[in-house]
Amino acid sequence: MIVLNNTFSALNSREAPQLHVESIGSKWVNKTKHNPEGSTRYKAHLVIKRCGGTDFGETYAADGMLSTFRYLFSLITRYGRNMNHLDVVSAFLHPEIDDDIYMTLLERPPEGLNTPKILVRLRKDLYSLEQVPRLWHDNINAFLHSPGFTQSSADPNLNLRSDGNLILLYLDDIAMSIPESAARAAIEVKAKLSEKNKITNRGPARQFLSIEIYRDKSGTGISLGQKAFITIILRQLRMEHSHGVSMPMDPNVKCDLAEDRGEKELKDITDSQEVVGSLMYIALSTRPDISYSVAVLSRYNSQPFTSHMTAAKRVLQYLKSTADFRLHFTGNGIGIGIDIDIDNSLIGYSDSKRANDSADHKSHGGHVFLTSNGAVSRQSRRQDLIAMSTLVAEIVSCSEASREGKWLLLLQKDIHGSQMDSPLLPINCNNQGALTLMTTRIIKARIKHIDVCYHKSRDLHKRQRVNYSYVHINENVADILRKALTNDTHTKFTKAKGLW
Repeated sequence: MIVLNNTFSALNSREAPQLHVESIGSKWVNKTKHNPEGSTRYKAHLVIKRCGGTDFGETYAADGMLSTFRYLFSLITRYGRNMNHLDVVSAFLHPEIDDDIYMTLLERPPEGLNTPKILVRLRKDLYSLEQVPRLWHDNINAFLHSPGFTQSSADPNLNLRSDGNLILLYLDDIAMSIPESAARAAIEVKAKLSEKNKITNRGPARQFLSIEIYRDKSGTGISLGQKAFITIILRQLRMEHSHGVSMPMDPNVKCDLAEDRGEKELKDITDSQEVVGSLMYIALSTRPDISYSVAVLSRYNSQPFTSHMTAAKRVLQYLKSTADFRLHFTGNGIGIGIDIDIDNSLIGYSDSKRANDSADHKSHGGHVFLTSNGAVSRQSRRQDLIAMSTLVAEIVSCSEASREGKWLLLLQKDIHGSQMDSPLLPINCNNQGALTLMTTRIIKARIKHIDVCYHKSRDLHKRQRVNYSYVHINENVADILRKALTNDTHTKFTKAKGLW
């Protein structure tokens, strides 16, 4: 593919010495990938070593948001859309580069390069160049304008078209959401993409970014899981035969007191960081039930103690026992397990735990948004300020939920356009005092110290963008995102997120 794409040109024996350039080395990187049906495929990338001290200007390129990915799947449940998976072959080799970059090939050049010379001038991007993601992002988005796509203002990697076809980009993977009415137009779009780049059409999406995709027999429900990815992580850590547990974190264990207990720091923190990184991806993708545990463990990535590694392994034990869990998007209340009214509309829940961290007494807040009975967006994180009261902690948590809710409304408006009026987004909270302050103009002395940004929730309520309501703590789905729960409560709120 490198040769066919004219990625570089070899310099002759006379030209090379006259340039007086410093060439950059290269190497081959091999990858093993697993297909949805269980088969294995192998990839080899020729990568260039890092160009130290070189200024390439803009290098940042945003990835598609997983919240957008989940929301697109909720549309399948509601509107009976189809989702196709396209893979761009050697995506980073397509954009041309403007800089003069010279690279030294390995002793054995790729088959088909009929030259013994090892110094080459790059014509197009190559893997590991710092500007590659940015150039590919600009290249594919510019091309999508020609078939009539426009970028979403909520997610720049989501491209929309008036006929209802949607394209979500995640590096070289493309998820294409197709309404039945525009199936023929989608075929034409795929043909145009194939003219520009070599595309592998994997058909109906069954696996995307290590996320397994299942559609029920009736065709009205869809679920997302990561059993294969979890199994790989367990095998890498030699934990495939460990016993399972029913909760990701013991509510009686305090990770923030490890130093006070005189525990030893881990000499090699790499293993701990790899475990937490893998857990973070799982939590962000399909498993909101471990979000709180991952948020706590992430605080100690730079200085983990032995108890933190033990706690991380407990989360893996929990994932082993619940590896079959999937995040379901349905049109009914199956699996909810508590008396709440959830339908196809967006609904949010917010909660916090004051002074949850024993070390610095900062509070921990969380929120979750559901649609089609599944969690499309969630957050679990320690708050930046030290809340002087539970009231303040709840207001801060509601403010964070309001910000995410506003983004979800923007995403919804981009996708549905004028077909959907901007709905009043319900956000539920279990603190009456916070609700009173956010729905009235009352300012009390004990909340004067809160930063202006945390009063944004009051403004959104006043402009009728968000509707705050009271929900009993036993029905607040966000409770699982603020602290470690007992077994029964954890199970109940796990199912309430559409996860079983």
